[in-house]
Amino acid sequence: MRILFLSLFLVFTAADSRAFYAILDTNTVREGGIIKLKMADREEIMAAEVSFLGERYPVFYRGFSLKDRKYEYTALIPVPLDAKGRKNMVISCRPRRGTMRSLTERVEIKPLAFEHSVVNTGGQMDSEMLAALRREGRMISQFQERVTPVKYDMPFIWPVEGRITSTFGKSRVYDSGDAGWRHKGIDIAARTGTNVRAANSGTVATGSSTKAYGNIAIIDHGGGVYSLYYHMHRVFVRKGDRVSKGDVIGTVGSTGISTGPHLHWQVNIFKVPVNPNDLF
Repeated sequence: MRILFLSLFLVFTAADSRAFYAILDTNTVREGGIIKLKMADREEIMAAEVSFLGERYPVFYRGFSLKDRKYEYTALIPVPLDAKGRKNMVISCRPRRGTMRSLTERVEIKPLAFEHSVVNTGGQMDSEMLAALRREGRMISQFQERVTPVKYDMPFIWPVEGRITSTFGKSRVYDSGDAGWRHKGIDIAARTGTNVRAANSGTVATGSSTKAYGNIAIIDHGGGVYSLYYHMHRVFVRKGDRVSKGDVIGTVGSTGISTGPHLHWQVNIFKVPVNPNDLF
């Protein structure tokens, strides 16, 4: 894995601009959104660092273009829910030949329009279940520790056909109001037993059963990108399995904290939940 660097659009000298480009899809993004980078250079980038919202992110090598005779790189940078305003992105890099470069870019983060809802779980959300949510949440976080080379290719696909019943970023209050938070994924209602497919290629980080999240699968797509599938009836994959985009990994169910058969589909980038709609 090569750690490289990020920028919006960089032009240095006339000679550099013929050899190098770094293009971001946008410098205005919604909270919970994704900043997408494409970068290429005729020389390898040997060291780099991007600082954004207090975090440091790598850029990943994708291959060498024989047509353009350039090394190509990519990265997906997460913008957390509740981030807002204009923020600095500090970029530094060192090419194979040359000195260290550094610059600062501005990224504008706009609020995401979202709904508010009350979810009646029929008393499932008690103190024991809240404790399970916290405990299993830490376990799920640990499954996303590894940062591996990129395995995905854009765009992602929907993991299941069905009706969206809860959108990303929606504000939820459970039962009596003792628990509440922003929804970190998308809920897709479908019949029990409906096939769930891998949203992109990757390696399975876990296929397991939990109390709060039900039967789950987590896929490492590389580049810090993980997709999470909750409340499944059956899980067909296990840790270490390699899957391709569209492979069946399980079926829709209503396990864990659930009010009916559906798939909770979530995408995290470096453990930050992001809007899956930005991946299409």
